[in-house]
Amino acid sequence: MRSSILVAGCVVALFGCGHLEAVLKPAARAPVPVARAGSAPQPTGSLRPELSAEEQQKFLDEARQRIGEVERLLRDLEGRQMSPPQLDALTASKNFLDQARVALGQRDYQRASNLAGKARALGDDLAATTK
Repeated sequence: MRSSILVAGCVVALFGCGHLEAVLKPAARAPVPVARAGSAPQPTGSLRPELSAEEQQKFLDEARQRIGEVERLLRDLEGRQMSPPQLDALTASKNFLDQARVALGQRDYQRASNLAGKARALGDDLAATTK
């Protein structure tokens, strides 16, 4: 009881009497809906932005070009001596490249291009530091 009075006094001091009721009365709990197996609503749309055919083609071309550039770059890096952090960066670049290929296969061209760009950035950093 004493702690309730202390809390109520602090609320009044900080916020005024209008918030006192919220402290003194227990919060009413709204019933939580329970989902039954198979009753969850299915997503109706794609989370990808809608692109025109021209925009899709642009991203497709860009993704293919970036993926090809990264593949060549990573092949060139394969034979170089690297420290453990550089090897980790090479592995991360390869993972981004793999994800870009998967996105390309899923026709998510914008994502594929972005992932290939990340792979390229890591590869470029490695190329500059492992000459």
